[in-house]
Amino acid sequence: MPFTLIHPVVAVPLRRFLPPTALAAGAMIPDFPYFVPYGLGGVIAPAGAPWWQLLDAGYTHRVQASSLAVDVVLALVLAGVITVCAAPARALLPQPLARRMGRRGRARAAHWLWWPVAAAVGIATHLVWDRLADEWLVAAGDLSLMEEEGVHLVGSLITLAALGSACWWLWRRPLSEPVPQPAPSVRLGLPAAMAVVAAGLIATLGAGLVVRSLVTLTIDAVVLVLLTYAAFRRLAPSRPM
Repeated sequence: MPFTLIHPVVAVPLRRFLPPTALAAGAMIPDFPYFVPYGLGGVIAPAGAPWWQLLDAGYTHRVQASSLAVDVVLALVLAGVITVCAAPARALLPQPLARRMGRRGRARAAHWLWWPVAAAVGIATHLVWDRLADEWLVAAGDLSLMEEEGVHLVGSLITLAALGSACWWLWRRPLSEPVPQPAPSVRLGLPAAMAVVAAGLIATLGAGLVVRSLVTLTIDAVVLVLLTYAAFRRLAPSRPM
């Protein structure tokens, strides 16, 4: 299976037709339950609660009207989170990379109207990609046969090729205006805060410290710190950041 953060590469070829932020959010959102810590998920949505299926990956990957509608709503929320975190995250990058990722112009009203469509298309690409991976695994049979036939290798090569095309597009993208960057203390403090929060989440909610928990909780920590920083910037925009 491609990792969640690989799915948004579909936004690269489709960016000319649909808003890329909503595309990327839709391409990731079916995996949302994987990023909710195991112990915390049982508290937020215990089995039997009306909303427990929101944290069930089987439900978010299901091809039916209700689950797809839920996925679209969650994708729009995630697109909003990405939009809020984009500027502070970009400001932490080295200037050459930050300028390639800079925003170009103000989005028109019609742009936002296409967000639900873009989110739905992104969700569809995720489900199709995962379904193809499932078909490969079924065709391969057991693990030994999968290794013999190289099915896993083929899937990995396709994923790497998609990621490489995204990197090539980013490298060829023209530079925007210089991106204002925060003070050096902030640029050092934010990664340190991310590391501390990630360590705290892993220590309390790691569920045995399996690899998936380490990765997902670290990503959760990065998003939480960026959201907090973005909210602080909006509440105190005049302070040097």
